[in-house]
Amino acid sequence: MQRVSILNQFILTLCMYGIFSTPAESQCTSDDYNLLCDEGESINGVVFDCGFSCFLSNDVTSCFEDCIQIGVPTMSSSCVTCFAEQSTCVTNSCFFACAFGTESDCEACVQANCQEGFEICAGIVDADADGESNICDCDDSDATSYPGAPGTAQGIDNNCDGFINGNESLLEDGCQLDINGDSTITIADLLILLSEFGCLESCAADVNGDDQVGVSDVLELLSGFGEPC
Repeated sequence: MQRVSILNQFILTLCMYGIFSTPAESQCTSDDYNLLCDEGESINGVVFDCGFSCFLSNDVTSCFEDCIQIGVPTMSSSCVTCFAEQSTCVTNSCFFACAFGTESDCEACVQANCQEGFEICAGIVDADADGESNICDCDDSDATSYPGAPGTAQGIDNNCDGFINGNESLLEDGCQLDINGDSTITIADLLILLSEFGCLESCAADVNGDDQVGVSDVLELLSGFGEPC
């Protein structure tokens, strides 16, 4: 059987931080979502290995439940059940497509037969329709917040990195270049920027919103040098 991730439809990017909503029907908890977001690749491996171990078992679902619970002991038992049920579905409905077909054949079969039920069981949704499910979306009620989203200057963590910086910061009178808040873009702002030059995380002087302080920030600040805010 080819190694095909059962999570491939909704874990496309590993995330580091998140605040997740849990639909009422979900068998997976917010802690499970954090786990899936942070350790998606390793969980994929456990599910795949359990598929090999259990597909000839007399009680496939129970075998999957035991195997996945051992491999991912921090996952809730109710969420494990969702994985076990989907794994059983894949074994029953997609064995030949996954064992003898191409990876795309297997993925198509899983999507057509087993994905919807799994997502309902696990409570996986994209409530704000921003293309990122609630596994890694730090605010699934706000379409401007998702991993990698551009800043909106509203004082919220748009890109879900756990920080509010750069062009995510709340702007007063639209003056993002005024780093020190004295209502004028002066040498004082430039000195603050230069003191953070090379910063790669949580940078107060990231005036262009690319999550780092570099030459482009200096050039942008100089473009407004001397102007009032």
